[in-house]
Amino acid sequence: MSSSFSLVSTGDFASLHPLKDSQGRVREVWEYLRSADLTIINLELPLTTASTPADKAITLRADPGIAPSLREAGVDVATVANNHALDYGAAGLLETMEVMKSAGVIPVGGGTNLENALRPAQVSIGGFRVAVFGLASTLPPGFAAESRRSGIAPIRALSRFRIDSTTLDEQPGISPWVETETVEGDVRRACEQVAKANSTADLIVVQIHWGIPNGWVAAFQGPLADYQRPLAHSLIDAGADLIIGHHPHTVHGIERFGQGLIAYSLGNFLFHSMGEDEELVLADSYPPYNLASLGTGEAMETVLLEVQIEDGRMKEVRFQPLRMNSNGEPEFVDRTEVQPVLRRLAEQSSSLGTSVEVESGAAVMRL
Repeated sequence: MSSSFSLVSTGDFASLHPLKDSQGRVREVWEYLRSADLTIINLELPLTTASTPADKAITLRADPGIAPSLREAGVDVATVANNHALDYGAAGLLETMEVMKSAGVIPVGGGTNLENALRPAQVSIGGFRVAVFGLASTLPPGFAAESRRSGIAPIRALSRFRIDSTTLDEQPGISPWVETETVEGDVRRACEQVAKANSTADLIVVQIHWGIPNGWVAAFQGPLADYQRPLAHSLIDAGADLIIGHHPHTVHGIERFGQGLIAYSLGNFLFHSMGEDEELVLADSYPPYNLASLGTGEAMETVLLEVQIEDGRMKEVRFQPLRMNSNGEPEFVDRTEVQPVLRRLAEQSSSLGTSVEVESGAAVMRL
């Protein structure tokens, strides 16, 4: 069994065209991914030739021919459990999984039924066994896998809207206070699968799509939805070692819980549709959502998560800052530019009872 290895995870990954090695600073990122023993991503769009979009505000897709370039960039495992996986139907999801398999990338988090969607990817590194799950709480209608329906592995969350009538009179137009909680059966089912994998795997990683996008959550409620921390704690209690969150499009804090670690959101990593030559477009004009927060400011910043495993245990976690360039592709940033994102990461982590050290232009946790 290998005594040590490295695992790297990126933020949201939505490539509209093949990844290229030719550009200098972007090439450094692909070299970094290739240098890791295991690189996992959240693939934020289907790779499909299907042409009928789902009935939702934003739909994404890319040509399946780009799949080999993901593998060439160093990607080993990709979760499809997210709110864009079925933007072009179940056929689009299954085509995505098939073309990735053919390219040598292991897909996880989706399938022809619920059992398959909940099945983890199994990777062996020098005899060390890693199980990677893909789960999603971001579930447009019809996206959740069922016993006889293709889809993604669901953990549904229910919302309640509390109207503060006193403050509403003072602040007309204020957003309601939103309370959320997960569906107990979904959590129990996912935890059972994690516990089952724990009997054979040396390390369990859960990638999960959850939370609220940057700018779409009332600032007075904070960055996390109510359901996220209890859900993460349940998964760790079941045996998960590392939980990696996606979807908010901005970097959120880190929490140490028991023997596990939770990275609530790594932000955007690669989003070609946020490049200068592309444009995110709403399918309908009403409600007239303002999409600016999805592609500017904090949404252009991200961190790469790198975990060093030694003697079968996580020893060090490092968060390397990056920024998406004018093409929506990731580049390492100079040390003079890293402070804002690392400061937010440290402040939010502190509010979760977890401290991180900033050194050599990165945030570090030693476990």
